[in-house]
Amino acid sequence: MSFFEDFVASSDEKTRKADNDKYLAELQGRVDRINGLEASIEDLGDDELQAKTAEFKKRLADGEDINGSLLEESFAVVREAAWRVLELRHYDVQLIGGLILHDGRLAEMATGEGKTLVSTLPVYANALTGTTSFVITVNDYLAKRDMEKMGQVHKFLGLSVGLIQSGMTEEERRVAYQNDVVYVTNSELGFDFLRDHLALTPDQTVLPGGGGEFGGFCVVDEADSVLIDEARTPLIISKQVPAPATKYETAKQLAEALKPDIHYTIDLKNKACTLTEIGYRDAQKALGIDSLFEIGADGEAWAPYIANAVNAKELFNKDVEYAVLTDENGEKTGVGIIDSFTGRVLDGRRWSDGLHQSIETVEGIKVSEQSQVIAKVTYQALFRQFTRLSGMTGTAMTDAEELELTYGLKVIPVPTALPVARRDYPDVAFKTRAAADNAMVQEIVNVGGGQDGGRPCLIGTTSVAQSESIVERLKEEGIEAELLNASPKNAPRESEIVAQAGRSGVVTVATNMAGRGTDILLGGCSRTMSRIKTRDFLVADGIVSSDEAKKLPPPPQEEYFPCPLDDDTLFMLKDASASIKKEFGSDLTAIQLEEILTVATDTTEAEDDPEYIVKLRDVAEAVKDAYSEVTSKEKELVQQGGGLYVMGTNRHESSRIDDQLRGRSGRQGDPGTSRFFLSFEDDMFVIFGGDQLQNILKAFRVSEDMPVEAPQVSEALDKVQGVVEEKYREIRGEIFKFDEVLNGQRNVIYSRRRDILLASDEESQKMMAEYNLETVSDIVKAQTDGSGSVDTAKVTEKIGQFFPQAAQFFDEKALSGKDQGSVTAYLSAVIEEVFNAKAAELDKVAVASGKGANSIGRSARYITLVTMDNAWSDHLQAMENLKESVVLRQFQGLDPLKEYEGEAFEIFKNLENTMRFNAIFSLWQSL
Repeated sequence: MSFFEDFVASSDEKTRKADNDKYLAELQGRVDRINGLEASIEDLGDDELQAKTAEFKKRLADGEDINGSLLEESFAVVREAAWRVLELRHYDVQLIGGLILHDGRLAEMATGEGKTLVSTLPVYANALTGTTSFVITVNDYLAKRDMEKMGQVHKFLGLSVGLIQSGMTEEERRVAYQNDVVYVTNSELGFDFLRDHLALTPDQTVLPGGGGEFGGFCVVDEADSVLIDEARTPLIISKQVPAPATKYETAKQLAEALKPDIHYTIDLKNKACTLTEIGYRDAQKALGIDSLFEIGADGEAWAPYIANAVNAKELFNKDVEYAVLTDENGEKTGVGIIDSFTGRVLDGRRWSDGLHQSIETVEGIKVSEQSQVIAKVTYQALFRQFTRLSGMTGTAMTDAEELELTYGLKVIPVPTALPVARRDYPDVAFKTRAAADNAMVQEIVNVGGGQDGGRPCLIGTTSVAQSESIVERLKEEGIEAELLNASPKNAPRESEIVAQAGRSGVVTVATNMAGRGTDILLGGCSRTMSRIKTRDFLVADGIVSSDEAKKLPPPPQEEYFPCPLDDDTLFMLKDASASIKKEFGSDLTAIQLEEILTVATDTTEAEDDPEYIVKLRDVAEAVKDAYSEVTSKEKELVQQGGGLYVMGTNRHESSRIDDQLRGRSGRQGDPGTSRFFLSFEDDMFVIFGGDQLQNILKAFRVSEDMPVEAPQVSEALDKVQGVVEEKYREIRGEIFKFDEVLNGQRNVIYSRRRDILLASDEESQKMMAEYNLETVSDIVKAQTDGSGSVDTAKVTEKIGQFFPQAAQFFDEKALSGKDQGSVTAYLSAVIEEVFNAKAAELDKVAVASGKGANSIGRSARYITLVTMDNAWSDHLQAMENLKESVVLRQFQGLDPLKEYEGEAFEIFKNLENTMRFNAIFSLWQSL
């Protein structure tokens, strides 16, 4: 940066900090008023506290402003309810966080500050308005966990709570979305939005607004991960069409024969391979064709197949960009995309345009079908539909400008309840990755990792392959490490792995800790381990069927738990199991068991608790107390040793992810340490660092195992990371600009589609009658020359194509000598008469069979929706092709975005006519 740029950036930061301090001071005044209500709220009985919900709703219905004193009262009520139900009380900083969320902003709160509890405050207040409040999480496990625990607060206060999980039926989803508060993942909400806009009847829609609509208040957990990192990839629903398996296999074999730097170039920065002139020539020769772009007998060219095969070969690595999915027999079933920011396999997501099939072919998976996009939406377009959007995360300030520009979300850092005591050591860099890993493993040994009394260590990696390599390297030193990565087999064990990651000497290796959602407690989490032990005992005792037991996480080894249980506690477990069996018999499901455990382990006693809940709560508490005796001593030992030691193997593409990893240590004032063990072989530095880092290596004459901790290295690494962040920021910005064009078109089409979907049979019939007249007018107009003369032969031909049943009622002679207006009026009258006659005929049959009138309206609605969807699918492909073509025009000195906007408008104008023509043609063919 220049001096001037530094000065401007510093000034902007000072202004932002001053504005932030002023805003927080205003919120503190509201917090003081909330605290002032605490005594009077505490004096209320349960019935009186619960009655506040009805009182608030009435006051809002009478016109009171939700942003006035009612907001402070509602927060005070939620705080008291949370204490009575969960024995959790909102701190002042959590009240501030809740107020920030209610204001439609993004609250940046450090790990361990209780963001999940914070969300209950604005979610309750906004649900009082009668519109659904949404809580968005990053995976099903967190949505279920938060609903089961925090949902108890809302239920206590009389609100209904719903949960959306993958695998639910339409009816289950529809019921869940009708609740006052809904917990759902970002991807499930997105796919439900798309599916609703493919529905052919209103009964097939699930979102609360009907016809695919939703609004109201929304809080996004891990907001930076969802709104920034995942925003690079749109959500897509595709239909499966036959795939030329032999073409994919041939392309793979050809790609294997092509050589880099001879037949193609590799651009790692932009993740793209480009064939050279020699590559095109040799590929065409091998395939025996004149051009890779020549359309073959199957209607497709070879070029995209070869390009995808080369990209799959060079740019996509197993256990880094994707994971191979297997069934219970170990057979390969497909390829799952790994989210580079969270390390998770993205459920239901596929690469488009044949890339996914090319990668499956590389992995030896049979390709029988390929996808054609029929609906897609970006998170930018999806989340901006909410009336009031808010978010919370531990790291967002680095992308504050982008979040405000794209979503209108101002980022507000919230002070921690206790000072951060973590010590972040400078990065240490080595010449090779192997040397960096060796140094890190030695550091783990030095601090007692894997040993009784040693410090707990968390190692963050950027890929599945690297995490598994680190685990193997630790084994060589006699250290058994827990592995938490994108592999689907590890997903059910996330909570148990994280629950004990803070225990003395435990070493945990994770692909990425972003969005894991469970705090690492020093000494271990006795409450979570108690729940796991109680659940495993009940399952082993046969409380659920073997089929239902398979839906639960597998039980850990007995060594996982801090200590064995005494006979009295085991007897209590047996007694609780018998009580549950008596209540439910053999009908208990896995989901019901989890809900029962949540009530027993995470909520306080109630007078009307059934006997099995009382017994289960008592034994879960007894197990927790037994484990706490060990974990509390371990906590003191770990604190004295320096707390959790977080180690990173790579700088990430985003500094936010690095900060998230560091933030796992030092929660709520605990001691902790973090350090990154880097290598000059790391992808980011090889791709983006260039000669600068190599010059540093030469200047310091670095040997392989020599650590480099010079300021020049850290500055160079920071600069490289800044370049990467800026590049991806630009990519997201470009996606946003182009998607704004498509989003405008999507809104028009979806609005029109929604009107048709929700129209009555009579309205649908009337709409089709109007389509008839518009189509007749367009046909005549198209066949009228500049002098006003109508080509009656062409008109007759076209009318016969679109309205075959009407053709017999007129001929070309009847049109001869008439002008455009007269021809249009004559044909319109004939077609209207035939249409009405057909409608009456069909109604007579429908009524006779016990159905309602306007039968043709029902057919028209179905046909119009189907033809709209098909035309929209073709339009999406046309827009994708257009985007690819305009990008190349920048080399002609043209602005790709302006080119895209101009041509997109012309394509869209034709789309609406195409939809109408297709609907008319299809309906009249069926009459």
